[in-house]
Order: sequence, then C-alpha cells, then structure tokens
Amino acid sequence: MKALVTGADGFIGSNLVSALLARGFEVRALVFPGSPSRNLEGLPVEIHHGDLTRPETLLPATAGVDYVFHLAAKVTDWGPLSEFRKVIVEGTKNILAASAENRVKRFLYVSTLAVHRYRDYIDGDETAPRDCRYPSYGVTKIEAEDQVNFFQKSGRLGTVIVRPGLFPFGPNDRTSFFQLARALEGGVFGFIRGGKKLLCTSYVENLVEGMILAALNPRAEGQVYILTDGIKITWKELFEIFTRHLGKKPVWINIPYPPVYLVALLWESLYRLFGVKTAPLLTRYRVSLQAYHLHFDCRKAREELGYRPQVDLEEGIRRTVAWYQKAKQIDDLSRATARD
Repeated sequence: MKALVTGADGFIGSNLVSALLARGFEVRALVFPGSPSRNLEGLPVEIHHGDLTRPETLLPATAGVDYVFHLAAKVTDWGPLSEFRKVIVEGTKNILAASAENRVKRFLYVSTLAVHRYRDYIDGDETAPRDCRYPSYGVTKIEAEDQVNFFQKSGRLGTVIVRPGLFPFGPNDRTSFFQLARALEGGVFGFIRGGKKLLCTSYVENLVEGMILAALNPRAEGQVYILTDGIKITWKELFEIFTRHLGKKPVWINIPYPPVYLVALLWESLYRLFGVKTAPLLTRYRVSLQAYHLHFDCRKAREELGYRPQVDLEEGIRRTVAWYQKAKQIDDLSRATARD
C-alpha cells in the first residue's frame, strides 16, 4: 500500500509517516518547496515538493497512491481570511480533485474542533454544530470539510474526516509545545478561570493510530470521527503533570476572563488598524481556550473503528518532555556553534 501525507514534515505529519512506515506502507511526503524537513531525516520516504495552491504539482503527487492523508494547512489564529481560504479551502479542493482523478481509494482529512464555537462542552461529539465564526482558521476548516463532503456525496472520492482533541501534543512539535514548555519553565504561569475547565487531549502516537484506522476501515467512509485520549482533565491538572516532568514549580496565578478578553480584543484591533502582520501576544481565541469546558468524547471511534488509545497521558507527557529536552539541547548547541 502507498500513502501520500501532506504536511508530512510537520509535528503530526511526521509522526504519521513513522506510523505508516511501521505498518509496511510506502510513503510519499508532500513538502512545500524550500521548507525544512528535519522531522523526516533518516526516514525511507519519497519527498515530493508541491504546493496546495498550484494544482499542477498535485497530480503527480497523488499518482499511484492508495491513501491520501491531508494534514497541510495554515495553522494559526491570526491573519486575513483570504489567506486561510487560499490554503485551507482552495488547497483542499485542489488535492481532492487530484486524488479523485488518480482514483485514490480513501482520502482522510484532518480537521479541528475549532469548527465549533466555544461554549461549554462535556462529552461533546460529532453531532455538535459547526458554528465557528472566529477565528478564520475554524471558519475555513468548516468550508474545507464541506469540500470533502461534496466529493464524497458526489461519488468522486471516498473520504473520512477526523478531528483531533483540543490539545494535541507529542514529539516533533517545535512550535506550540516549545512555546508552552518555555512558558512553564519561566517561573510564573497564568490560568484563565483558575485552569478549572475541562479539555480533551490527543497524544500524537494515539492520534495517528486512530487516523490510520479511519483510513483503512470500510465502515468509516463518509464519516467524521473525534480522536482523543479518552480522558477528562483540567488545564491546571494537565500542566501540573508537565511541570513535574520538566522539574519546575512555577507560581500559578489566576487571570479573570472578562478583562483579559477585552485586552485581547483591543490588541487585535490595534494590530489591524496599523496593519501589523505578526500575531499579537494575546488573541480572543487564545484567552477563550481556558474559559469553557471543551471536552469531546471519542466514543464513536471506539465503537466503529475499534480505536483504543495505547499510550496513557502520563507516559505521553514523559515521552514528549524527554524529546523536548533533547531537542532543546541540540538547538542550543547549534546556536552556540553558529555564534563561534
């Protein structure tokens, strides 16, 4: 069997590539031209340089492929809606069309729980309304899901959609987890509403196994699955485990939600007014993550796919922190060598 993974050089994509190789797949990695591929170094994969916004690069990428795992996206909570639509919506439509033309057996789309407007969810499931209106990432993910469903309903392509838990984590995450770990190591860490709200996690090895199950199971065609670690935990409980493994004891502080939300709104408004392209330190999305219970259940994946998270939370955090500490040492050494 041969699989194409878009966004293969990223955090989740590179872990998926490793899991597919372990199952005996041949893997082709779609990598944006010029992007670093350090997460794929040493892996026996075929690198194909392509661009989701350039359809002519996608036909050869999907040729001779049985399964397409589409992960590549513009993943941020800041930026013009037009940029998100170009990559997430039009890019998904382009890779769908190429996959259909090359008669791919199954197209798996990695979406997000950000398709839901954040309100209190405890044991939320796949039937929750897709009513996100902010940020543009969530809005365009809904539109991309609609493209996937159109290809499925029109009979052009067999598809399945998966939505990871709110907090995906694991080795190879050089963006979100690096920032979080450094903040936890900083000595003081703030929680919205005391960090008492529930969330759902997805340790990456559990997540990619669920993705492969969804791609291979005939019953999954046309379905949507939430893939989490199957536990309930609060933000404070989660980060206390991380700090224990990091060997740190930060001072926890409570940040009231309404004032910090207004600060984030003002910050966003000023950035837009002055045309600042970099993201503000605070956004409404970021401060809202801890303001509500955002716990979703993976019961459907358990019942229909036989999905069983194999790595428990404590072990997943241990592995992630061990990777982070090693990666940080390598990065620090590289910077020191470059200065010399």
